[in-house]
Amino acid sequence: MSFINASNKKEAQRKDSKRIYILGLGNVGCFVAHSLKSMLMEPSITLLFHRKGLLDNWKKSGEIIELRIDGVPNIRGGFNVEPTVPLSENESDAASSSATDFSPIHHLVIAVKAQNTVAALKPIQHRLTAESTVLFLQNGMGVIEEVNTRLFPSQTGRPNYMIGINSHGLNSIEPFVITHAGNGSISFGTISPGKRDTYSDYLQQSMLQAEPLNTILCSPEKILQLQWEKLVANLVVNPQTTVLDCPNGRLAEPEMANTIRTLTTEISAVIQALPEMSARSKEQFLPDRLQALVTAIATKTAKNVSSMLQDVRAGKETEIAYITGYLLNRAEELGLRCEENEKLMREVLVRQQQMQDRQDP
Repeated sequence: MSFINASNKKEAQRKDSKRIYILGLGNVGCFVAHSLKSMLMEPSITLLFHRKGLLDNWKKSGEIIELRIDGVPNIRGGFNVEPTVPLSENESDAASSSATDFSPIHHLVIAVKAQNTVAALKPIQHRLTAESTVLFLQNGMGVIEEVNTRLFPSQTGRPNYMIGINSHGLNSIEPFVITHAGNGSISFGTISPGKRDTYSDYLQQSMLQAEPLNTILCSPEKILQLQWEKLVANLVVNPQTTVLDCPNGRLAEPEMANTIRTLTTEISAVIQALPEMSARSKEQFLPDRLQALVTAIATKTAKNVSSMLQDVRAGKETEIAYITGYLLNRAEELGLRCEENEKLMREVLVRQQQMQDRQDP
């Protein structure tokens, strides 16, 4: 009998070593979970609920994730779910909390908002080890540095990290129902190439084999370049549309050209001074190219409302600290000033506070 129990335990451990956990179930998290479930040999997936009420929303959705493409719904189910926070009374009988679970998490995709990352990770921190692989799929930069400082200060027990940059157009209809609004890709890669183990490849291969994701595996140098390209767009489009309270297309109008030029010139100066950026990559971040990049994105996404403006309108905290805040921190390290970007950040924070005050009388 003990042999059977030991055998069952070993089999369970083997299956868990190939389980992918997803933390953050907004547009990107749901899209990744849905896409992984579309594989012929689909992996086991656990959705981590880090906010109260998510489990209620999950029940109301029918415990499925729906992806709509050109209005046609595509439904995936069969997910495991696990709350990472204490449950509300009406959720108490539905699932057990991660706080009392010590089984290791070998593969984790993080898609929460940048400012929520540390708080969302803390309840499962004890389940992440040097054998774990964590893929960050978020806007902004500086999150990993904060995670290391506050959760994993020792390099010895620190997980393997990968970074992903998403360019798919995704919109939320309701909890666990999203629409695919524009074809894109997810470029990703490890940022610690010398720190690999037998588990790292499984998450990497799963992401590559999930066809709807259209993933591209990149070198650390390329990932850094793509991170900054995405950050440049977010540095201009997100805060500028938030202050103007307008769709992205407004920034493609001729009268916005000088404003965009001023912002991108400051951004370019910081990038050109970065010690970690190669000379070859820096050629992609000259002011003319950055202005053209921002204008092209504003034109392509003309009818879209930026995520930052959506957050401000909803009275939520924005990711500005990990977008413009990150730029300003790097500029200060390098002895540079970004006065116009700093001014824009202050204006965003004022609007954010105004909307929060209006919704909390």
